[in-house]
Amino acid sequence: MSSVGFSERKRLEILQVVIPEARLDRLERMAMLLVRAGYRARKELRARDREHEEKVSHLIDLQISNEEKSARNEERFRRNEERFAKLAESQTNTDRRLNSLIDIIREGRNGEASKN
Repeated sequence: MSSVGFSERKRLEILQVVIPEARLDRLERMAMLLVRAGYRARKELRARDREHEEKVSHLIDLQISNEEKSARNEERFRRNEERFAKLAESQTNTDRRLNSLIDIIREGRNGEASKN
């Protein structure tokens, strides 16, 4: 019986050493998993940040391009307004001259009618 008691004591001593060591090993594995998860999360976050920076940069480029196009369009509109104003003035002069011609023709017909 003493050999059973000795074995049991030895087993308990081993368990007392192994169990804390096993717990420590488990904690170390968990810590490594957490560290790896943190690295992975930071890597993904950096990738998303780069992607967002590229998108924002592209949006800024598009906005600059749109502002340049808008400025060119404003210049075109200004030139068109000037042309329309000249065209309206020309149309007014043409109307005036046409009215004068019509008056001359009417006077000529009226003058011929009174001669007869």
